[in-house]
Amino acid sequence: MNEIITLCKGYSRLNKNDDLYNLLESFYEKEDSQALVCASPWKMLHKNQSHTAILALHGYKGYPGEMVYPSLKLYEAGFDVFCPRYVGHGVTKEDFIKTNSENWLDIARISLGYLKKEYNEVYVIGHSMGGLISTIVSSEFHIKKTALISPAFYISGFSYPKALIYSLFRKEIDIPWKMDKTFWGICEREENDDQTLGKRYWSNVILKQILELDKIRKRAITELEKYEGSMFSIFGDKDLSVDVKKSISLLENNKKNNILLIKGSNHLCQYFNQESLREECNNAIVDFIKD
Repeated sequence: MNEIITLCKGYSRLNKNDDLYNLLESFYEKEDSQALVCASPWKMLHKNQSHTAILALHGYKGYPGEMVYPSLKLYEAGFDVFCPRYVGHGVTKEDFIKTNSENWLDIARISLGYLKKEYNEVYVIGHSMGGLISTIVSSEFHIKKTALISPAFYISGFSYPKALIYSLFRKEIDIPWKMDKTFWGICEREENDDQTLGKRYWSNVILKQILELDKIRKRAITELEKYEGSMFSIFGDKDLSVDVKKSISLLENNKKNNILLIKGSNHLCQYFNQESLREECNNAIVDFIKD
């Protein structure tokens, strides 16, 4: 699972020697637990700095490792890539509960603001909630190109009124977690990182945080109308997390939005275990960004 260290000579974790990490450190210092290896923020840099940087944003309750493979493709195409970690993600349930949607957005905003000062051009890619956050910050910072993977503009089976009512009486709902066999991935990690996260907070629906996610979802829909750049959205028709039909209908109203529906793929398009579908997703992102 640590092939990325071999495959990408420019890959390294963000640390105290990096200006971007120092800008984000005050958020991470509030956490009581250390993030798992797979959740470490990272960068992929060429020896000679690229003129263009990519900001990669992971999903809700996800981690930066989820964005490694599409970012590796972009790195190989000549771009420098950075992926921060939202505060409270990749740690523990207790740390996660202490955060909110503005904290997650601020991580993206600070990162994007830094990159715009350092590079001639910056583009953004994001998965799931990361796609929503990509939409918001790309609109705010006038980013010319934004690529979304399984953007959760509408969530399957979600009802805000029900979630709000449940949150008045319960803090969380226990759910069984098991390894997703459709997930294929390369990222720096310890052997049992996913199992650890499964025990720590993937086995609970935390109602307060679901409502925070919904704030981002609504904000993204508003910002989508304002966004003036070029957008590319990818969905898998087997996605059980996102209401694909409603999300595509929303995006089709935006004339600058190109849409790819990959038949047979699911929510994790960029890491789907069927190689041809995985490559279709990631190669399409590179083609869009390079065009």
